[in-house]
Amino acid sequence: MRFKANFQVPKVNLSRFQEAMHTRLSENLAQAGMVWLEATAEGRVPVWSGASRATFSPLASYVGYVLSLAPLNSAPNRVQLGIDNGKATFEAGTQNPAVYSFSYSTTLPHLIVNEYHNANTFINPATGEPYFHLTWPGPYDFQGKGKRSFQKFAANEVRLPGWASILDVTSLSVG
Repeated sequence: MRFKANFQVPKVNLSRFQEAMHTRLSENLAQAGMVWLEATAEGRVPVWSGASRATFSPLASYVGYVLSLAPLNSAPNRVQLGIDNGKATFEAGTQNPAVYSFSYSTTLPHLIVNEYHNANTFINPATGEPYFHLTWPGPYDFQGKGKRSFQKFAANEVRLPGWASILDVTSLSVG
C-alpha cells in the first residue's frame, strides 16, 4: 500500500522576525515615553515660568510629544533655562540591537527640590517666615508616578509581533 502526504512546515524567517521586533519595540518605546511624559511633566509638574516642565523637552522631542510650556502671564519666560537643564536619551536598538530604553535627567535645582520636598515648609530662621510661597508646592513625586505609569503600560500594552508575520510555510510532499 502506498500513501501520499503533504505536510506544511513552518519556518521562522529570522530577518522578518528581527525587522518586526524592531518596529514593534520602537513603536512601544515611543508610546511608553509619551505615557511617562503624560504622567510626569503634564500630570505632576506645574507651569509658572515654564522652566521645570521644559526640562522634559529633550525627551518629548524624541517621542513626538507636545508639551504645554507657556508661562503664566505674571511669570518671566524661563523655558530656555529648563531646556538647558534637561537631558534625555532614546535608544531604539540603534547602538545595541538588544537595548530599547529612554532616560530623562535634570540639573534644574528648584525642580529637584520640589520633587522631594514642599519648599513652602522651608523657614527662614532669621524671620520665622517661609522662604517660598508656592502655589503648587511639592513633593511632586513625578518620578514615582512616571515609573508606575510606565510599568502599567509595559505590563498591559506591549505585545510582541504575531507569528503570522514571521513564519514562512513550506509544503513538503512525501510518497
